[in-house]
Amino acid sequence: MAFINTRPRTPPTKIDHFLGINEDTSGSTQLKLGESPNMLNFRLTENYKMRKREGYTSLFATLAAIRGMWYGKVGGSFHFLFAANGNVYEHNLVTGVNTSIGTLTDAKTSFFAFGGKVYMLNGTEYKSWNGTTFADVSGYIPLIATATPPAGGGTPNEGLNLLTGKKRQTFSGNGSATVYQLAETSLTSVDVVKVGGVVKTVTTDYTVNLTTGAVTFVAAPATGVDNVDIQWTKGTGQRSEVTGHKFAMFYGGQNDTRVFVYGNGTNRYIYTGLAAGVPSAEYFPALYYREISSNEFAVTDIVRQYDRQIIYTNGGETWYSYYDPITDSNGDVTPDFPTFPLNDTIGNVAPGQSQLIQNNPFSIQNGVYEWGATNVRDERNAVYKSKRVQPSLDGEDLTQAITVDWETKSEYWLAIDNRVWVYNYRLDAWYKFKTADPIKCFLVIDGEMYIGTDQTIMKFDTNDRTDDGTAIAATWEMNFYDFETDWLIKYLSKIFVSIQPGSKEKVELSWQTNNATSTQSYVIEYNTIDFGNIDFESFSFLNNLNPQPFRLKIKAKKFVYFKLILSNDSLSANATILSINLLSRTGGESK
Repeated sequence: MAFINTRPRTPPTKIDHFLGINEDTSGSTQLKLGESPNMLNFRLTENYKMRKREGYTSLFATLAAIRGMWYGKVGGSFHFLFAANGNVYEHNLVTGVNTSIGTLTDAKTSFFAFGGKVYMLNGTEYKSWNGTTFADVSGYIPLIATATPPAGGGTPNEGLNLLTGKKRQTFSGNGSATVYQLAETSLTSVDVVKVGGVVKTVTTDYTVNLTTGAVTFVAAPATGVDNVDIQWTKGTGQRSEVTGHKFAMFYGGQNDTRVFVYGNGTNRYIYTGLAAGVPSAEYFPALYYREISSNEFAVTDIVRQYDRQIIYTNGGETWYSYYDPITDSNGDVTPDFPTFPLNDTIGNVAPGQSQLIQNNPFSIQNGVYEWGATNVRDERNAVYKSKRVQPSLDGEDLTQAITVDWETKSEYWLAIDNRVWVYNYRLDAWYKFKTADPIKCFLVIDGEMYIGTDQTIMKFDTNDRTDDGTAIAATWEMNFYDFETDWLIKYLSKIFVSIQPGSKEKVELSWQTNNATSTQSYVIEYNTIDFGNIDFESFSFLNNLNPQPFRLKIKAKKFVYFKLILSNDSLSANATILSINLLSRTGGESK
């Protein structure tokens, strides 16, 4: 029996796990197969395949730069609010109509909901809306003393509120005294006087001496405990201590009972107290503040991690805090949040942009860092995450970065203008997007991404193939690959590319070697019947929805390194790449 000896066929080089972008400064020849030195507007799917990113569509016509967005429940129903053009608008997601609910300074605005209201901070004002009324936050009126004898004194109760110059004091009448001495003198006004819960009338029932702070009754109040309640105003408080801040977070140890506000450009942040024992976003006791490190640095962000706060500064320092209440000899409890240094070299330079990703904070300082366990001081707590995209980040002003966690896609987005760096934390891969419009703010609603631009609000949608009418140019470059034999020349004549079928799928291919560039491009298209978007010029009867391989014949010869380039800039076609197979053979030694 005769045998014919055949030369074993070299298996093709296969790429079916795309690993995102790696901007290694030592060159693309050092990258892993599947990593790309240049990847734009492609994202990775759950199983490491590559798909052109979705586009977006505007929610309404041109208005103005979007300064902030919020979505949540207030007044018993859900509302979509945004700040723009010196107004806060409510956007109706069904009708597309915008309705102004109030005015405020045209500046970056952060929103947060607390206690049945939505609040707004912009570094100048502190506003609230309860679903009906939009107004400046006037502030809780603290009861500063109780059980006060008519002559003054009493038991200290609540501290002054930075938001207002108003105070209350309750007295215990003795049936004979008519003069009641308040805790302050040189008053602006006496606003409300009650005896036994009944409001009294000035002149008819009492007179006031604003200079001495004395209230004189025509008839002495009856004997009782805290049966005389007097409210007055002195000055306007220290509102700028609150309104100068731009960001807020909730914290209280094991729960979120207090509002911490920060971001006024200093190393100080302040927090709320309990108003008559109830959590409130409108009561900032004058002594409830902390100062972090040196006053030459500013607190830029505060993030909760488990039962701790992580406090970032722009001076390369990070601190932590926890709830540690102090109980005095009388049993009175005072909240305390002691602070301790955590890291002396890494902080956060992008105000208000730290994100909590799977219980670990991400901060920005000369790159992106992930913070692991922060229960002890350890420089290893901060893990450098952006090494693979650091060369392009190095050319950016990271203080202008804005971020968001698109949790349903496991993506952390960092945007500066229209450039977006995306970290897929489930796949541990980076990729980059470039949008047609500058991104001013982010919002995720029920897993859907919205961006505020310099003119309107856009919504990303998997059915959108353009950025509000502008083509999305997607590119992926293979690393310069030597087929694991950099001492031999190679020949490559066939490429097999598998794509996911869809109503319109298109990929354009070209290639480069260390000594030549393809003189033509190769186009792969697959169009199934879709009566929602039929293009009769490229009509086909293809209806197979299984992955489709395409064979391309090329003439790449006598090379050491090879690179494949994929692109799609179509206004209507998508592109999902499943695998690439490169059929090559080796020749003699490289010279």
